[in-house]
Amino acid sequence: MAHAEDGRKDVRFICSDEKKNIFLIGDSIRMGFCDVTREALSDEAEVFYVDDNCRNTQYVIINLFSWANLFDAPEKVDIVQFNCGHWDLAHWCEYVLPLTSETEYTRNLIMIAEMTAKLFPNAKIVFATTTPMNPNGQLNQNVRTTADIARYNDAAKKALENRNIAINDLFEITKDWDASFYADYCHFTQESNKILGNSVASELKKYF
Repeated sequence: MAHAEDGRKDVRFICSDEKKNIFLIGDSIRMGFCDVTREALSDEAEVFYVDDNCRNTQYVIINLFSWANLFDAPEKVDIVQFNCGHWDLAHWCEYVLPLTSETEYTRNLIMIAEMTAKLFPNAKIVFATTTPMNPNGQLNQNVRTTADIARYNDAAKKALENRNIAINDLFEITKDWDASFYADYCHFTQESNKILGNSVASELKKYF
């Protein structure tokens, strides 16, 4: 593990002075495409991400400070993209209420955006919308629907629209994908992740 010159021992992300520096935050959907995005941008950017599944909005809020401290120079980060939604709107163990209400979700996204702007002061902040469920209707015990996702995405975009936050609309990219693009109830196949990862790379290049 690399260490910063100031002696901090938590640093493992060394920002480049020659390339753009990008930090991807997100759940298992992000984990599916992040390697593809890194490879697609390898000539122009260093793409960083934690190994952790970043789960729901509360988890991101709790961990943002620690993740920022993984960088030797957070002020050199040019773009931070974050996504969280699948965990938030799931009805865990089929409970009647979702983990995070729509009101709480939008409040949390605003908190994430404001905290990210403070921790990465020179970064363009990008919110990536939540992707749909498998259209074959396959469910797991933590139920959510594409209709729920669309509603939360709309609320998120409205909440962030006047806060200088860019939107990477992954839902729009994937909304017409049929069941063959899915590995299970919400995760994508390897080939689908290649499409999504390259799309993310193309979108983020707009902010270079």
